[in-house]
Amino acid sequence: MRLHHLSMTAFGPFAGSEEVDFDELCEAGLFLLTGPTGAGKTTVLDAVCFALYGSVPGVRGVKALKSQHAPDDVRPEVVLDFSVRERRFVVRRTPEWTRPKRRGEGFTTENASATLVEKTAGEDHLLSSRAQEVGHFIGELVGMQSTQFVQVAMLPQGDFQKFLRASSQDRHDVLQHLFRSDRYARIEDWVHDHSRGLRERSATQQQAVVRVLDTVAERALAELPEAVDGDALQAGEAQQQALSWVDVLVEAAGTARTAALDQHAAATAAAADARSLHEEGLTLRALHERRDTALRALAGLAAGEAEEEAAREALDRHSRAAQCLPLLRMLDDSVRRRATLADGWARASARLEDLDLSGLMLPDPLTADALADLEQSARSGAARLEALLPREEALRRARVEAEAVDAALASVVATHESATERGDALPVAIEEARAQVAAKAATAGRLEALELELAQARSRLKAAEAARDCADSILALKDSERDARDRAAEARDRVQDLTARRLTGIAAELAGQLVEGQACQVCGSSEHPAPATTEAAVVTEAEQAEAAAAHDAAAAAHSDATGRVLQAAERLEGLRAAADDLEPAAAGAEVDRLSDALTGARQARQQLEQAEKQLARLTREQAELDREVTDLTVERATLTQTLESHRRAIETVTAELESEVQLDVPLAEQVRRRSTLADSLARSREVLCDLDSAAARVEELENHVDEAAREHGFDSVTALRGAPLADAERSRLEGLLETRRQTFERATAVLDEEAVKALDDHPLPDVAALAAAAADAEAVEAAAARVRHQREETAEALARLRERLRAALEAWRPVLTEFLRADSMSKLVRGMGADNQLQMRLSAYVLATRLDQVVAAANERLAHMRDQRYLLQRTGRAARKGAQAGLGLEVVDQWTGDVRDPATLSGGETFVVSLALALGLADVVTQEAGGTEIETLFVDEGFGTLDADTLDDVMDRLDDLRAGGRAVGVVSHVSELRNRIPTQLHVEKRRDGSVVAVRTAVG
Repeated sequence: MRLHHLSMTAFGPFAGSEEVDFDELCEAGLFLLTGPTGAGKTTVLDAVCFALYGSVPGVRGVKALKSQHAPDDVRPEVVLDFSVRERRFVVRRTPEWTRPKRRGEGFTTENASATLVEKTAGEDHLLSSRAQEVGHFIGELVGMQSTQFVQVAMLPQGDFQKFLRASSQDRHDVLQHLFRSDRYARIEDWVHDHSRGLRERSATQQQAVVRVLDTVAERALAELPEAVDGDALQAGEAQQQALSWVDVLVEAAGTARTAALDQHAAATAAAADARSLHEEGLTLRALHERRDTALRALAGLAAGEAEEEAAREALDRHSRAAQCLPLLRMLDDSVRRRATLADGWARASARLEDLDLSGLMLPDPLTADALADLEQSARSGAARLEALLPREEALRRARVEAEAVDAALASVVATHESATERGDALPVAIEEARAQVAAKAATAGRLEALELELAQARSRLKAAEAARDCADSILALKDSERDARDRAAEARDRVQDLTARRLTGIAAELAGQLVEGQACQVCGSSEHPAPATTEAAVVTEAEQAEAAAAHDAAAAAHSDATGRVLQAAERLEGLRAAADDLEPAAAGAEVDRLSDALTGARQARQQLEQAEKQLARLTREQAELDREVTDLTVERATLTQTLESHRRAIETVTAELESEVQLDVPLAEQVRRRSTLADSLARSREVLCDLDSAAARVEELENHVDEAAREHGFDSVTALRGAPLADAERSRLEGLLETRRQTFERATAVLDEEAVKALDDHPLPDVAALAAAAADAEAVEAAAARVRHQREETAEALARLRERLRAALEAWRPVLTEFLRADSMSKLVRGMGADNQLQMRLSAYVLATRLDQVVAAANERLAHMRDQRYLLQRTGRAARKGAQAGLGLEVVDQWTGDVRDPATLSGGETFVVSLALALGLADVVTQEAGGTEIETLFVDEGFGTLDADTLDDVMDRLDDLRAGGRAVGVVSHVSELRNRIPTQLHVEKRRDGSVVAVRTAVG
């Protein structure tokens, strides 16, 4: 895979559109990506990763990729041109971002998008326009996911050193993710979960067996043997012992059941004999009691013969009187009806005297014919009055309609006057509404201008505040610059002092190296008569070099401090220009003034619509009011004429009725009174006629009753009335005779029985003694039955439990066997147990091969280092007890033969070994991914820890990568690399966002 061109717009610190031509950079094979800290060097790598996979390395999310320097409405976008195996692709990707709404205020969210295009023969072919699908397609094309690509193509800042110093478990997680070997971890988990599930199943089956054994011990009242208790049951021999123990208990229960059956049979026979004797005694005692009862009943009947005769005579009189009772009841009913009608006539006569007869006179005496004549006269008067009812109804309607028209006329008059007043006031209100609409429109018209002025004022306020903060920071930067300048001056003075002392003492130093008889290095003489000496301390070359290095560092620090002061001053000047030289207080006051004005304009725009609606409403109301006044004038005249017409009609009908009836009483009431009088006279006449008929009927029935009494043997009607008996008395007497008859028949039947006649030969037995003997025998039988039932139940239960135990053991045995086998396998794949001598997990064992390949690839690079001192090797030992084994790393020191922990290496040594390990890891991952070679490689930082010789070695190794066809980009701000790598991509940090530029350093 090779990168060709990258374009970034509003991405990270880059506010505008920045272009990176990787073809130009990769021509040299090795290029430097440099710039100040925070400028955005790593963001270039993030853009490449985001374009390919839609994600960025590290903890920063893809929702925060929109540049804060870019305008809110500029779309962030990354476009990457790359090739894989002679195929050319262009991927265009946009993260999720927010933009201002096109209508109204606020922001709206734009979703992430992506497109992938393949360029073939000068044409573009769209492969996908779905973000997730694009990332999946590129992953399949390159053969790597985002994590693998970052590990292989972008050695992140400090991350490849973590792999060297990581624990065995952390290294396991990294390798598993890179080489996609999580299936072996899933195998471990599955085997462990399977073993745990079988353990639970086995424990459940074992608990079932234990519960059966406990139940057997409880039912048999026996102690559970220790050999079959607890975990000992897992042995096959113990299971056989459990069955044998239950067989013994079943056999003993069967023997006890047979003995209980025999005892119960004997007790049952004895109880039957005792019950038979008791029943015979009860039978004899019952016969004696029946004979005595019959004799007592016959004696009682003889004593009550007189009472029986009186009852028969009373029932005979009742029977004869019953034949005359219908006539008596008819007579009594007629007498009661006559009395009722007499009371009714008395009340009717009294009501007639209280009635208003309207000029009619009651006759004396009152007869039916006289009442009929009066009724006819009353009905004739009611008919004459009823004929006048329509005229009275017409008068009533005329009065009602006159009142309604009068009320309507009053309402119309009031409405007309109100409408007239409103019509006079409306023109003034309409003029006021028009003035308000004009004022609101003028204020609302400045809304857009005020919004623009407020945005500019806010920008000036922000710049003024930033200028104030920048001025404060310049003071601190100047203090730092003065301190750095003082330190540089002191370091320069020390260098000069040491140089002078070095020159002064160099003769003494040379004299100190002279040896008697050997030639002088300066004059060549072997004699040294007067060697130079000095009293001051001798300055060595190392001290002079150290002071020079300190001076260089101090001078560089001073230069950096001076640059920061200049940058801050330039930024301050730009901020003051942006703020129009306003102070924060003045700029804030301007913002407040414009904010208040903008608020007023917005309120005026909102109120303008209401004012316009009010004006339109008043205009419509004036037109409607004019029409309403016209209609009310016409209606008022019409109602006035109608009211006069109704009043004339009322006067005419009133005069007509006054000549016929009394107007103080309603005509309908007068009709009702005449009709009521006629109805009362009719009812009185009917009552009088009914009373005469009832008196004649009573006289006739009295004669018939006298004749019937004499025919049935009664001296008088009074005797006849006293003969009938009440129902209760009659029933009592009939019951008395029937009871005496039944008693006689039952007693005679008992005395005639053969068994009763034979009682003289059988005396009365002792029933209580026989009952006690039977109860004792039944108690013995019941106790024997309970024992028999218990023994049978115990024997049957033990037999069932024996079968349950056998079934439970058979069900448990295969589960137990499978669990023991699975548990052994689980311990093996998880690096536990005696079978796994390496104490390595299955996944770690698989990854150990990959780690060996990585170590071999890393050692190949370390072997070409100048000193060839260190090599890596994998160790199977665990770092501590309980830790994972098999993926440890050790460093072999070939100079001393010692094996060291990677944590003991120095910073530079760690960088070199880690870089070799990272490059080896990248080679193995590339090979594992299917051989897709990454032709553009990035190494991010870490070079500042290297000395000159080690840096030469590292650069040689990077040159080897370049010689192999790869382009290597070094991400660093180390000044030494600027001199070593001529092709450079500079990222410059500016106030309005970073920019990139390709530069070529000249020798």
